[in-house]
Amino acid sequence: GLTPRERDIFPLLAQGHTMPAISERLFVSENTVRTHSKRIYTKLDIHKRQELIELVESFEPDGR
Repeated sequence: GLTPRERDIFPLLAQGHTMPAISERLFVSENTVRTHSKRIYTKLDIHKRQELIELVESFEPDGR
């Protein structure tokens, strides 16, 4: 499973927010966001943001 901070970052990544925007919103450094993002991708066995977005869309009932 994802850690609490990874669960904070996951939806923001899926919504297309940039690393700087996420770091500002969550009051952490961009490096911290990058580290958590890499761990999220590893845990979900994905390699790029588009795969993350497609994964999220596959679980949403209306495809949004």
